[in-house]
Amino acid sequence: MARRVDDVGTPHTVVHRLSRRFIEPAQDVLVLVLGVVLLGLMVRTLVELIGELTLPVLDVNDVIGEVLFVLVLIEVLRLLIVYLQEHRVAVDFMVELGIVSTLREIVLLGIVELNWAQVLALSVFILALGVLLRYGDLRRFEPWSPDTPRPARTATAPDGVAEPADVVSR
Repeated sequence: MARRVDDVGTPHTVVHRLSRRFIEPAQDVLVLVLGVVLLGLMVRTLVELIGELTLPVLDVNDVIGEVLFVLVLIEVLRLLIVYLQEHRVAVDFMVELGIVSTLREIVLLGIVELNWAQVLALSVFILALGVLLRYGDLRRFEPWSPDTPRPARTATAPDGVAEPADVVSR
């Protein structure tokens, strides 16, 4: 009598089914809450920026820092959105986030306040992230679609010979 591998009922299969049914939706809810919190933080920061426009003296460094902070938040929100869609962490967005947040700190601190070793280290870091983003094969991910054939799985029979995954003889 032949039966499917999925019908065997191994213990780890039950755990995987339970995790997909309960834990993954809970993770999605947590990520969604984080996204809403980030949106609220962005709105608050934009309201503060608009309030600073009414001040008689405008501190350009603060404005640029806040704008770059909003850009960092946008990158984090975009990372969360990709996670909700594809259930994977997009490394290319994380690299972009690293570049933007490093540049924000440089702008806030001021390049003239840094010594030559810090400038060299930051330059190498940003250059490495840029090279990784450009040549690191981070943007060539193609998500699976129903039209794409999946690789065939095999199951091992009691005698050690691999059989097709559809039918496992007993």
